[in-house]
Amino acid sequence: MIRNPKEGHFWQVDHIKPVYKGGGQCTLNNLQTLCTVCHKEKTAKQAKERSQMRRQSLASKHGSDITRFLVKK
Repeated sequence: MIRNPKEGHFWQVDHIKPVYKGGGQCTLNNLQTLCTVCHKEKTAKQAKERSQMRRQSLASKHGSDITRFLVKK
């Protein structure tokens, strides 16, 4: 909750299709306004999703090759 809002802190522009999912174009079709609190919550949720996607990508890239962990004799 915003306790002492200042000018410009009420609404924020949000990409409907996130930039990391190919929504980087800034046409009006991909933009919406959200209140600051909702935008912050959506951004936090997307950051968590991106982090999980990166971890899964790294796990699939490196997780299938365990030979580098084996001790060579």
